[in-house]
Amino acid sequence: MNRDQLSREMQERIRQSLLSYSIFRPESAIVIALTLILTAVSLLGIPDLMWFPQWWMWMLFGLVGEGLIVLSTLRDEKFYNQVLNEIFHMRFDISSIRNQELRQKVAKALEYRELIGKEIERKHDPALDEYLTDTARGLEDWIAQVYRLALGLDAYQMDKIIQRDMQAVPQELQKYKELLVREKGSAVQADIERTVSLKQAQWDALNSLRNTMAKAQLQLEDTLTAIGTVYMQVVLLGSKDARSTRAQRLQQDMVEQIRQLQDTSNAMDEIYQSSGVRTAISGTAHN
Repeated sequence: MNRDQLSREMQERIRQSLLSYSIFRPESAIVIALTLILTAVSLLGIPDLMWFPQWWMWMLFGLVGEGLIVLSTLRDEKFYNQVLNEIFHMRFDISSIRNQELRQKVAKALEYRELIGKEIERKHDPALDEYLTDTARGLEDWIAQVYRLALGLDAYQMDKIIQRDMQAVPQELQKYKELLVREKGSAVQADIERTVSLKQAQWDALNSLRNTMAKAQLQLEDTLTAIGTVYMQVVLLGSKDARSTRAQRLQQDMVEQIRQLQDTSNAMDEIYQSSGVRTAISGTAHN
């Protein structure tokens, strides 16, 4: 994938990884070792040869050699893409998703991203640059929202307390409503009313959470289908197609999908943070 097609944050992370790798490459270690040895030999005056370079020349040799290694590493497109894929997989670590079905969905989205990246690399038509650039940038946001949504769904589905409350709270609410009818006018009426109010608020929050999760599950399916459609379009895309109404509509759909995913994730977080639902899992959805 072209380097101009990535967000600044991702570019910076890749650059740091490339610089770190270039410094610890075997070639770099050899250059540094030779520079230190030959500089030391020159300073100690061991060689009795007039032509043996002075110590500063060996230091210059080391700096130039190391600079060339770093430059070649930064310009290595194959390694650049390898680092890019590794960063994506580290950033969106599917092993943290416990539900197998959700884990497979995120893996599928990451696979589509890699395939789309390869297709973009194969195309060398300047007329497509702007369209493909927007598509690639959108993919990063898309994958991030898919991952965030999957984490939230995973936390919800695996949370035994919430699943227990889904069963228990409506029964408890009904019980206290019946008790309120029997104890109307008694000294404990106000206490029961307060309990009913709290139980109702908890049940409303749980219901809202369940509806939001059902919507999130459907959105996840729709998004995977949409990413697959983008992949097919990139495969079949020609320079004339990039300006077509169909291509523009697909890009608009892509932006709208990202917005909807973000809205759903935000709604999920708000419900997690409400007083009626446990907040311990809300932080998971922010990753």
